Amino acid sequence: MQTDTEAITITGTAQREAWQRRVLPPVEVVVPGVHSVPVVFPENPMRYTLSYVLLDGDECVVVDPGFDSDEGHRQLLSALADLDVGPREITGIVATHFHTDHLGMAARLAHGSGAWIALGDNERRNISAFEDAHDESALDRARMRIWGVPEERVAEAAMSPQGLLDMRLLADADRRLGDADTLSVAGRNWRIMETPGHTPGHICLWDDEGELVLTGDHILPRISPNVSLEIRGDTDPLRHNIESLQRIAGNDHYEACPAHEYRFRGVGGRARVLEAHIAERSREVLEVLDQGASTVHDVARQLTWSRGWESLGQLQFRLALSESAAHIRYLATSGIHAGVPGLVATK
Repeated sequence: MQTDTEAITITGTAQREAWQRRVLPPVEVVVPGVHSVPVVFPENPMRYTLSYVLLDGDECVVVDPGFDSDEGHRQLLSALADLDVGPREITGIVATHFHTDHLGMAARLAHGSGAWIALGDNERRNISAFEDAHDESALDRARMRIWGVPEERVAEAAMSPQGLLDMRLLADADRRLGDADTLSVAGRNWRIMETPGHTPGHICLWDDEGELVLTGDHILPRISPNVSLEIRGDTDPLRHNIESLQRIAGNDHYEACPAHEYRFRGVGGRARVLEAHIAERSREVLEVLDQGASTVHDVARQLTWSRGWESLGQLQFRLALSESAAHIRYLATSGIHAGVPGLVATK
């Protein structure tokens, strides 16, 4: 979903131009010791992840190294080589959250360097916490049927056994970063803030002295990050996302370094825009429910989607369903609507 950018001031002008031209942006020095490196995200509308290399003397920490592909690996190592850093000189890796376009390349980088890997305290392997991938996929297909997905699209919406197994290939964390912890690197003291919503254990990294924040996917300048009701995940992710947005609503003077699109100032203003968008979306979901929609799929297909409902396939189809489910759950736990079958209202 897309929202306006009136509340922000764009600072990554070259990044924005590249985004509009649908090409990779340049490697940039954000501030001394902090470098922005694009890493390709193949066959995905987001196109690339903005990784951040934190460099200080013998210390090199990569934040959100990106999706694991040979092309992306070459891009990241080339940028590091230009900074006089070899692949074995990476000392640490931080992922703002447990998604393949952020944590994906961590295992490959750590294998070549021995670097530690850090995730937020509450970012656990919920989606891959299964004993048998085929049984888990069957359970997910059953859930899609309860959600009202037409039989001919159930396999498309559900997690496949191979997809579930691929999630197990993502790296495990050696270190955990909790709320208000400090990560000292690149001559800066990065304050950790837990910002659940997009995932249960998403974190942002704040350099209060330098007025800089690495926002991961919590705050993006143009796109509203997906907040989904997922397998064994947060039982009320939208509520926690709203709370996370409210936590950062007063930090407009910081420069935001997101994991997608481009840098900007106006974090607080952008958070308020996103919160307003959530409220508007919930009103739209409630209207559809009040008109008699009785399944997640029935709700989702009647909502407004930026590219149109008919264009959504594969992962985008699943995300649309899961986002709709998150809104239905939020309305239920708020006592506004009873919800639909398959989504138990829990307080």
